[in-house]
Amino acid sequence: MEAVICAMIAAAGTIAVALIEARAAKDRKRAEAQSAEDRERVERRARVREQESRLSMEMMSATCALSLVAAKKLTGQHTNGDVEAAMEKARNAQAEYVDFLRDTAAHQVAKT
Repeated sequence: MEAVICAMIAAAGTIAVALIEARAAKDRKRAEAQSAEDRERVERRARVREQESRLSMEMMSATCALSLVAAKKLTGQHTNGDVEAAMEKARNAQAEYVDFLRDTAAHQVAKT
């Protein structure tokens, strides 16, 4: 009789351990999937920030070119086509930035 009780206790313990391990495995799997989603989201944000930084630098460069042309003109120096080149650079940078904003906004709207 005591042997049967001991076997039943051991079986109950084994079943409890198996259930606990199954639940822990399920939780680990869910945590891994969530961390993969988090990594993907962080990488997406980093790519968007990288693109925005590049465009922002292009706009700063265009602004600097326009400022230099204005300074040349104010000091009486010849610009020799610098104005057109600086304006074109500014237009291109602005157009690229507007496209970026439009794409980013469209992506945000599509997510919701």
